[in-house]
Amino acid sequence: MATKRITIEDIAREAGVGIGTVSRVLNNSPHVSEQTRQRVLDVMKARQYKPSGVASKLARQDGVETTIGLLLPDIGNHYFFEIFEAIYRKLRGLGIDLIIFNYEKHNPKIIQRVLDAQVSALLIFAFRLDETEHEMLRWRNVRYLYIDYPMEDEHTIYPDNVWGGTLAARYLIDKGCTRPLYIAVDPPAQANADRWHGFASELSKEGITEVGTVSCLLDEEIAYTLGKRIADEDQYDGIFCYCDDIAAGCIRAIREAGSAMRVIGFDGVRATGYLDLSTVSQEPARIGTTAATLIVQIMEAEEDPPLHIERFLPILIDRGS
Repeated sequence: MATKRITIEDIAREAGVGIGTVSRVLNNSPHVSEQTRQRVLDVMKARQYKPSGVASKLARQDGVETTIGLLLPDIGNHYFFEIFEAIYRKLRGLGIDLIIFNYEKHNPKIIQRVLDAQVSALLIFAFRLDETEHEMLRWRNVRYLYIDYPMEDEHTIYPDNVWGGTLAARYLIDKGCTRPLYIAVDPPAQANADRWHGFASELSKEGITEVGTVSCLLDEEIAYTLGKRIADEDQYDGIFCYCDDIAAGCIRAIREAGSAMRVIGFDGVRATGYLDLSTVSQEPARIGTTAATLIVQIMEAEEDPPLHIERFLPILIDRGS
């Protein structure tokens, strides 16, 4: 059974003070008498109260300032940016601020920066925190939501990458391709393995077991150079790229070479429409809006909310590329 979360309102009521006074105690403000400060601290100790980010943001008497943090590994990725953009727009409409933190894998110092910023909740993008980092957040009652990373024991929303790989395979098969190539991302990621699994499994159902693979950094210009080499070698008739950023560079080289090779990307970013590039779309705007709505619900729940795990099914956008 979920334990009722002790709130700043509970502390204020039992100490016989206003919410703003409790906040000033949390923020170590000098504008509180020592007698009142001690009374508030005694109630906090008795109730084993651990301040959340939102509680620490209540120094103003007129209302609550709420800030949500976003741990983001790379804002240069167009897919990540479009999700971030949707999150920002949704939260701005709710009057909630958003702070971006650049994340280095398993670095507790960055989590400490998040806590120092006194965020009310946290969005974690495309990677998993370790147990030490989880404990740091839990101790401060900072609730969090994973985005684009499948989890079994944490709140998360994520796309079905295996299904996405299956759609890419069906696309190339339906276009008559029999000599496919998969361009993976370097360094590898779990999403990479899942997309490859769905892709290779679906191809094998059609008797296509020889599938070329090559890796590429997540950089459009590097992908363009790779695409030129693939076109010159002329070994393949269809390419599935790990993401749209790679596919954008690759298809530019393929078209310049006058090749009839088919190309499909993955993510569904806006630029694919301008390039007439087929893609397996994860609908980034939908993911971002859902994430923003859900983190607010998780943050505002009086009791620990039930575990929320939501899987999105990508969709195919066929532009004939």
